[in-house]
Amino acid sequence: MSKQEKSRVWYKEPWPWLLMAGPAIVVVAGFTTFYLAQKNAADLVSDDYYKDGKHIDIQLHRDEEAVKRHIEAQVLVSPDNDAAKVFVSGDFDSGRPLNLVLMHPAKKANDQTVKLQAVQSGVASGNKHEYSAVFKPLPAANHWYVRLEDAGGTWRVEDKWIVSQGNALNLKPMNKLLGDQASGQN
Repeated sequence: MSKQEKSRVWYKEPWPWLLMAGPAIVVVAGFTTFYLAQKNAADLVSDDYYKDGKHIDIQLHRDEEAVKRHIEAQVLVSPDNDAAKVFVSGDFDSGRPLNLVLMHPAKKANDQTVKLQAVQSGVASGNKHEYSAVFKPLPAANHWYVRLEDAGGTWRVEDKWIVSQGNALNLKPMNKLLGDQASGQN
């Protein structure tokens, strides 16, 4: 037998490596996709629908209470998205602590709840009470859900803040959900 007729060892041939490259690339791409999906998972779906459903009535009661008390708020967010001034009007106990809740539309890890601090004894002008809040800088997002509530969970006012429309927003009770019931009380 001559040298040319001798077969070479398989791992020295290019064809087995070329044939194994495709499946190997697919396996690596699969693990990469799984890692990215886990890292960037959105918190949009609730794990316990029954528990959430039981709390709907409680949440609507808080909106109804805000309508009865005529509570409204104006939130002015700083240009750096790390602080806010909040002006609250209506019939509420200004001595009780208030919370400003900033909710990211997709990532629950970016949500923040901040206790408001009264400014100048809590009175700005007339019946408006002024508060300030300092929080971690907000990550970039097209919109945020902003809620103002008393710490006792009696009432709440909220709205969607579209960042591109400026750093000021008005928070009102959710009249849309209450329908005719809310409009009959005014």
